[in-house]
Amino acid sequence: MSVRHAAVAIVLSPGAAGDDLLLIRRATVDGDPWSGHLALPGGGHEPGDATLEETARRETLEETGIDLSQSARVATLTPVTPSFMTAPAITIAPFVFRYGGDRRVTMSCEIVESWWIPVEQLQREDAWVTTPVTIRDGSAIHVRGLLWHGHVLWGLTERIIHEFLATVKQEQLP
Repeated sequence: MSVRHAAVAIVLSPGAAGDDLLLIRRATVDGDPWSGHLALPGGGHEPGDATLEETARRETLEETGIDLSQSARVATLTPVTPSFMTAPAITIAPFVFRYGGDRRVTMSCEIVESWWIPVEQLQREDAWVTTPVTIRDGSAIHVRGLLWHGHVLWGLTERIIHEFLATVKQEQLP
């Protein structure tokens, strides 16, 4: 089985008290292992994408209408892979962008909600809890996550944001 490649964008935009981060909730789609999940904009690498960074930029535009073509990439985080045996064979490359344009999100059919979350809120240790989530086979597992508007941010997205927050804490982002 070959490994698919994908990319996501951590989109940072100036907010009232520092940077805000764009978070989306994926639409519910049969057969999609991330259906209905809180996520970062992104998706699968396509043959026309020269790089995974280009994939992240293209997918963000397609899903949200946020155009990162003039935005600086300020960090590349460690690629992640799903940790569940039943998950698809995929590697996801996260990229961090500084965005200064219009923050209005245009919902594609792939997403149903979006928010700009203050990074300082994500940095609060009490924002992250251990909570149950129901996985695809119907069983519940306990995960580290962020409770947000009745949903749980967990799994791959939590791992990516956790690394992002560690990078911010070490003041490694311009």
